Amino acid sequence: MGYGTSADKGETRSQTHLVLLPGLNNTHAVFHGVLAALPSSVSGHALDNPALDTVEAIAADHLARLPERFWLAGFSFGGYVALAMLAQAPERIEGIALLCTAPFADSEATAQKRLAALEAVKQGQYFDMVEAQAANAFHPDSLANAELMAARRNMVQAYGPDTYAAHVRATAARKDRSHLLDGQRPTLVLASSDDKVFPPAVLTAYAENIPGAELRIVERAGHLAPMEQPQAVAGALVNWMGRALR
Repeated sequence: MGYGTSADKGETRSQTHLVLLPGLNNTHAVFHGVLAALPSSVSGHALDNPALDTVEAIAADHLARLPERFWLAGFSFGGYVALAMLAQAPERIEGIALLCTAPFADSEATAQKRLAALEAVKQGQYFDMVEAQAANAFHPDSLANAELMAARRNMVQAYGPDTYAAHVRATAARKDRSHLLDGQRPTLVLASSDDKVFPPAVLTAYAENIPGAELRIVERAGHLAPMEQPQAVAGALVNWMGRALR
């Protein structure tokens, strides 16, 4: 396929296309376990978000490469991009899943705080900064998983400071797109039980205002649920798509 890293499951025309967008400091590798857990009826495509300075530009880049119709799941920063894609091409998106993310814009103070953090990147401190954030990104049990920590470290190395800087600027400039979640297509809001970045109470509150939305909470996971509990995330996505396809 020419539009992303796919699970190799012998794709046919009848398959359901599921596009997965990663978060800040993530490459498509954040979804490796999720892709492996998808059934053969789902063609999963995990993308890398290009190093562009607005979510609108990233969205347009993805849309130029994707199938005509697809299901769309965005994790964290990927959720901001997914909503920009929904704004640009609502007719192409079968359903939208927001994984450990929210549709709201930053306040001015929060946006400025994000941009101020880029000074550390200029000083060559990116990798140390991300490593120090591990305790805030994972469930406590995950921190003792050496294989998982190494996978995250490798992913961050591949992602790099230049992409991080571009995505921070895109995050700070993003619009509030909560109005797009109007129940016109199947919507999944997935939260993690121990997410410190997007606590489940916050995601539950906005999910309750989306007509017909499905809320799922993944247990024993921090913010990086796709890496920590990939089978549970895949199961939630399959159930979300399956309810509409049945």
